[in-house]
Amino acid sequence: MINLGIDFGSTYTMASVLENGVPVTVQPSNITYNYPSIVCYDTVKNKYFFGSSARDKLGKPNIIAFRGFKMMLAQQSDEAATCERGYTGENTPEHITELFLRHVITKTLSNLHEDKVDLLVLGAPECWFQSLQTVDARGVLRDICLKFSDVVNRFELRSEPTDAAAFCVWNYEQKKKEKFSGKILVVDYGGGTLDTALVSVTHVQDKIQVKPEILSGIGENNDKEIGKAGIAYQEAVIRKAISAAQGISEKEVPTDKNFDRAVKQFEDTLVADCDYVDDIFTQYEAVPEGLKGEHFVTVEYGSEAIDVDFAQMKAAYDETIRDSLKRVLDESASGMSANEQPYLALVGGFCNFYLVREQIRSYFRLGGVNEQVKTLFHKEEDREKAIAYGACLLANSIMEVCHVAGFGISMAIYNGRNELIKDYAIRYGQEYIPDRVYFPIDEHGRIVPMVLTEADKFLLNFSKKADNGLLAAPKAKFAQALKKATKESMLAVVGFSIDAAEQIKVHIFDYDPDAKDEEYGKSISPKSVIALSTFKGSFHNIKIPTER
Repeated sequence: MINLGIDFGSTYTMASVLENGVPVTVQPSNITYNYPSIVCYDTVKNKYFFGSSARDKLGKPNIIAFRGFKMMLAQQSDEAATCERGYTGENTPEHITELFLRHVITKTLSNLHEDKVDLLVLGAPECWFQSLQTVDARGVLRDICLKFSDVVNRFELRSEPTDAAAFCVWNYEQKKKEKFSGKILVVDYGGGTLDTALVSVTHVQDKIQVKPEILSGIGENNDKEIGKAGIAYQEAVIRKAISAAQGISEKEVPTDKNFDRAVKQFEDTLVADCDYVDDIFTQYEAVPEGLKGEHFVTVEYGSEAIDVDFAQMKAAYDETIRDSLKRVLDESASGMSANEQPYLALVGGFCNFYLVREQIRSYFRLGGVNEQVKTLFHKEEDREKAIAYGACLLANSIMEVCHVAGFGISMAIYNGRNELIKDYAIRYGQEYIPDRVYFPIDEHGRIVPMVLTEADKFLLNFSKKADNGLLAAPKAKFAQALKKATKESMLAVVGFSIDAAEQIKVHIFDYDPDAKDEEYGKSISPKSVIALSTFKGSFHNIKIPTER
């Protein structure tokens, strides 16, 4: 058996294993070290194609192409949005993701002549913890991984930028032959998400421990766009070019197979001609109006040839990317002191794009971002492999990353004055130990018992501010489980845990007035443990509380 790390990207996916103490990517073929995150379905042959095979079929007859399905996991309940991109019937974003990941895992096992994965560490976007809408995408991804029990014994979901930070630290120490001390700001910009993580690094015995301090990101789908990253940018450029050529508005440009083919051609040229892109943008940095006359590429759009120029590329960046990137950098910088200078690690394919690098350089007033990046990476290609490598190191217990909660959760507790007391069991940003039960604690440090009914409310909080908690009522199966676990007016102790796969469990104990707090979960076993699926599947009537 092997331990496997996977970077499941919106544009490309990579698998990594440990070989002679060093993480290496497992090549799907002799010519590439990654899988394009594309699935194609042949409606005539009733057959699915994955990765490079799927990419070759984009735009061909009888082919339905699925791209960006990772980010669509956060929006699959929006039928109009998913249908717009061809996800209909059985072919939901969840189903396509399951098929694709199974293909990557089984292909990797086959290439290594192995039959099973003992521990899989799978990267997940940090931006999926930024709102109620996107946090459920992690739950969906967790449920997908549970279906791989025939080929995977255990799995963990980890934040992608902290995966990358783990590799950066390991790589630094391998190169410098000294212990890393300080902080790293990881800017992970890929095809579908922008994530950042400010992490501190300590050494615990013989293990390197990485602790996330400030996590931020953006990746929610907006209108027709997937996230605010590489795919969104490429599609915005092609919309501008088609709009200019046909005299129609950008919103009128359909997302069809002709559009997909044009985007693919633009993406291929952008990657192949990155030095030329750097030269042109550098040349016209002081006179941006000169970009309009600079032709970049001609793409096929159906039977029409569409010209793309550098002015369109710059305008698409300013409209789609610039403000989002600044907002996330602002959040990251808010956690740094004035004299603090963390190492900066740029990872993900979109960080190779000139305008992204230039904006980050200008923001941090650096003479050159690449100078600090060189202290963390042996090779330039490691930028794109950092997440997969970090996941591999974690899967093999060479590195440790502290678990930090991306949300706060507790029961809603009212005092005698009918005021909501927000005694969170788990707070936003709190370091926690997987599977340990945490209880709401009052101002005196005591566990708070409560009258528990199936109509009770819970507190959810996706913010650093405790007052930003949302009130939520248990829904459907969760409410029924609560009803079975208790009776009306029963005084109970309620605790919460999060496991390694980031599933929340609600632990309900009979209240014993003579028991000590530390006995709950030890000598006193829970009467019931309720595992929650997703937030939306577990709660309804989510609103800011105004009255009981």
